[in-house]
Amino acid sequence: MLWLPFRRAWHNPIFRGGVDEFTRNTVRWTHGMNYLILLSIVLFITWPKEEFLSLRDLPFAYNALGGAVLIILAYINCSQGARKLVGEGYVSLREWVTLVPVPSQAFLRGYMVIGFVESLFFWGLSLPLLTVAASVSGESLSHLGAGALLILVCTGSYRMIAMALLLWLERDEFVLYILVRVVYVFFILVSGFVFPVCNPVLAFVQVSIWHNPQRLQDVTVFGTSVPAWIVTIGVHLLLGGLFYIIASVRVHRLRHRTTPSGVSQEDSGRGNTPTV
Repeated sequence: MLWLPFRRAWHNPIFRGGVDEFTRNTVRWTHGMNYLILLSIVLFITWPKEEFLSLRDLPFAYNALGGAVLIILAYINCSQGARKLVGEGYVSLREWVTLVPVPSQAFLRGYMVIGFVESLFFWGLSLPLLTVAASVSGESLSHLGAGALLILVCTGSYRMIAMALLLWLERDEFVLYILVRVVYVFFILVSGFVFPVCNPVLAFVQVSIWHNPQRLQDVTVFGTSVPAWIVTIGVHLLLGGLFYIIASVRVHRLRHRTTPSGVSQEDSGRGNTPTV
């Protein structure tokens, strides 16, 4: 039964086209190599030296590398999520939504999975280095697994937010650019001061031996104390689900505002006819 969702995804033409484009795009592989080189430099700089260990302090290579992974992947998912991943450059995403002969929900699911494939690609590249950093820093396997899950969920939710903003604001490029950067700065930096439970970097530190209970305290939910990093994951899952619903509403509206000729009512009012 577990293979059924993957079988449905593979039969989705949007997903199959996106995977084909992903494998043929050499620029993305170059970006992946640059990403690995950058993380390797961070790990090399923070690798515990003999003089450092003589201070009887805890190595911080794992936390430094995890923070770097979170900051970089959050930016990649925000910026790439706000860019069209399918079709030619002269065809807008709204035109794809209205012209592609697949159901609206199938289009959204296929398009969303394409973006998450790219997220998994960069996330998977960082796992070996995170494993090495965790071993040299004395982190347990449970800490490594929780940290990797936190990175995947949080950065994935940022891509979902950016995708939803793209569907609504594709024509307002400047507003889209500003909002995507505001989302990134808020969750990576500002939330650490005003709403710490939403900050993935603080949550990553909590699920390590460097945890400072005064900086990020556990949250009481229905009389039960829940670790703050679990609450952080829950908040990001809720955000991802909320913006998926927002994106679904936009795709549904675009489909139902399309004229019989295949042109949206907004485009027909402007006298613009999309060409594919």
